[in-house]
Amino acid sequence: VFAANKRLTAPWDFNAVSVVAPEGGAGLGDFQAEAHRLEQFGVCRFTYAYSRFQGEGAPREVCNALQSAVSDWSSEYGDQPDAVVIIRGGGAVNDLAWLNDYDLARYICDLPIPVFTGIGHERDSTVLDEVAHTKFDTPSKVIAGIEQTITKRTSEAKAFFEQVTTRSFRAVQSSKAVAVSLDATI
Repeated sequence: VFAANKRLTAPWDFNAVSVVAPEGGAGLGDFQAEAHRLEQFGVCRFTYAYSRFQGEGAPREVCNALQSAVSDWSSEYGDQPDAVVIIRGGGAVNDLAWLNDYDLARYICDLPIPVFTGIGHERDSTVLDEVAHTKFDTPSKVIAGIEQTITKRTSEAKAFFEQVTTRSFRAVQSSKAVAVSLDATI
């Protein structure tokens, strides 16, 4: 069960991402600044669910936010997002300890959607990071990773388009040459 989410196939590209974060957090703001650019150009859409990430009952609240986010997404769009992102900016180690919760970790393990985490800073690690599909050091690095994948797929598509265009041009030129030859023969 521990590695179940890690074994899921990574998204080939990103068109839809569901994000769970503390409302108004600095990490969320950093993430949204970059995500907004992708949304603005119709590249990827993001939905946000908010939860407390520390204090008594926070793990249950995060789990409920995750469940609602996935359920709402399925209801609205009829499918699942490409990934679920859990982000939270840095803070005291004790504040992050609330995320070391068995039930929350188990929910992530059982989720059939890859989960990306960006919790705290580079030195921070939680159980959620251990069970998630992909761990990033910070919220900014999560969106950078998503953007990098989108950029890679765009570059590949452009290269394939150029190959198709070149081969099509050659086929047309070859057909024209055959047509001219047949016309001369007639």
